[in-house]
Amino acid sequence: MTQTAAELPDGAALRANIPDLTSLPRPELLALQSRAVVMRREADMLLARVAAEIARRSEPADGMPGLARREGHRSPQALVAAASGSSQAEANRLMRVGQVLARDAQSREVDPVAASARCTSEPLEPQFPFLASTLRAGRLSVDAGALLADALARTADALDSRALAQWEREVVSKAVGLPLTKVRRLIAFAEARVRPADLARKEEQQYAERSATLRVEPDGMVTLTARLDPVSAAPVRTMIDAYVRDAFQRRRDSQHTSHADTSAAASASQSTASSGPAPSSPASSSPASSGPAGDATAPQLRADAVVWLARHAQGCNSGHDGVKTTVVVRMSLDDLRGNDGLAEIDGSETPVSITAARQMAADAEVIPAVLGTDGEVLDWGRRRRLFTQAQRLALVERDGGCARCHAPPSWCEAHHIAWWERDSGPTDLSNGVLLCVRCHHDVHRDGWGIEVRRQRVWFIPPRHIDATREPILGGRARIDTARSSPSEANAA
Repeated sequence: MTQTAAELPDGAALRANIPDLTSLPRPELLALQSRAVVMRREADMLLARVAAEIARRSEPADGMPGLARREGHRSPQALVAAASGSSQAEANRLMRVGQVLARDAQSREVDPVAASARCTSEPLEPQFPFLASTLRAGRLSVDAGALLADALARTADALDSRALAQWEREVVSKAVGLPLTKVRRLIAFAEARVRPADLARKEEQQYAERSATLRVEPDGMVTLTARLDPVSAAPVRTMIDAYVRDAFQRRRDSQHTSHADTSAAASASQSTASSGPAPSSPASSSPASSGPAGDATAPQLRADAVVWLARHAQGCNSGHDGVKTTVVVRMSLDDLRGNDGLAEIDGSETPVSITAARQMAADAEVIPAVLGTDGEVLDWGRRRRLFTQAQRLALVERDGGCARCHAPPSWCEAHHIAWWERDSGPTDLSNGVLLCVRCHHDVHRDGWGIEVRRQRVWFIPPRHIDATREPILGGRARIDTARSSPSEANAA
C-alpha cells in the first residue's frame, strides 16, 4: 500500500537524536557522515521522482495550462526551484534523474499507478536500467546521475542496444565513488571514443571561439580574461603549473634547511638591510632569482607565471630558469595509425582528436608519447637514485597523474614504493608511483600500502581506516574505461 505524503517520515526524529558532534570519536563521526550521505541520496531520489512527475503534469493538455502554470510559475523548473530554494539548473538535474527512474520503473512495471496515468503512445526509450538501479541503491549523487543520463542519451544513437548496455555498465560502474570533476572527465573520454567525429567538430568550434581580453579597472589593476581551446591551452597550462610547482618545491626545500643555516641567512639579511640597498622590482624576478615563494598564494604565482612568460617572450636571456615546461601528448599506436582515434594532453580533463595530436606532435616542445614504441631502458635497478625522464613518462602513462587523487602530472613527483634508503628499493617502474606532495605525506603518515599488479596501482588502507584492508584501485585505471574492467572499478 502506497504511503501518503503525510505518512512519510520527516526529519524531526533525526534532529532530536543528533549527538554532540564535538565529542564524537572519529569512527562514529565518519559512520554518521556515511549514514547522512545515504539519507540525503534517498531524499534526493524522492525529490527527483517528484520533480519528474511535476514536469510531466506541467505539460499543457486539452488547451489547459499545466501544473506549473496553474501554480503561478513559468516552468516546472521554476516551481521546483521555488519550493526547494535551489537553482533551476538543480531542478533540471532532479528532473533528469527522475525521468530515468520513472522510465525504468515503467518498463519493469513496478509502478503501475504511474504507468497507467501516462499516455500509451509515449515512447519508453531511452531506458538506462543499470544507471537507474545504481541511483536507487544510493551509489550515485543526483549531479553525477544527471551527467551520466545526458551522456547516455547522446550516445544512444551511435551504438546498438547491446553495445549501449555494455557502455552504460562500464561508465556508470567507473563513476561510483568518483568526485564530480572526475565523473566529467570520465564521461568526456568515454564519449569521445564512441563519437570521435563529434570531438573533431567540437575542437574546430572551440578554436574559433578562442578569445582574450584586457580591461583596465578604475583602480588601475588590469584584468586579463582568456578562453582557450584545450590544444591552445596545453603549453600555457603546462608552463604555469610547472612555475607554481617549482615555487612551492623551493619553499618546501627552504623550510627543511637547518636551524643554523636559517639563522645565518637571517643575520646576513639583517646586515644587508642595515646597509640600505635599493629594493629590486617585483616584475624583474624569475623563479631562479626570487628565492623561495615566500607567502605567495597559488593564484598570485599563476599571475607571476603569466608575467614571466610575457617577459621571456620579449627576449629574456635567462632560459627556463630551471622550470621544465614540456607538453606531453599521449596516444595509442592504433590511434596514431588510424584516422578517428583520440589522444590525451597531460593535465587536461578533456580528450583531443588524433588530428590535433598529430599537429601538436610536430612542435619541438611537445613529446608525443606513443605507447609501445619506446626504445629506452626503463628499469635501472639500484644504479640510479632518481627516476629518469623516460621512467617518469612511463609512470604518467600508467598513473595519469597522482595515482591517489588524480592531480595533474605537473603536480607530482615519482616516488619509490619500497623506500630507496630504508628498504633498498630499486628505481624500477614496478617500484615507482606518481604522487602529489599532499598524498605522498598522507601515505607515509597514515601507513597506506601500495602495490603494482599487472600495471595497475592499488592502495591498501591502514587498519584504522578499513579493518579489512580492502585494496582500492588507483591511477589512470580508476577513471578511464579503456584501462580496466567494471570489476576493477567495483573493487574500488
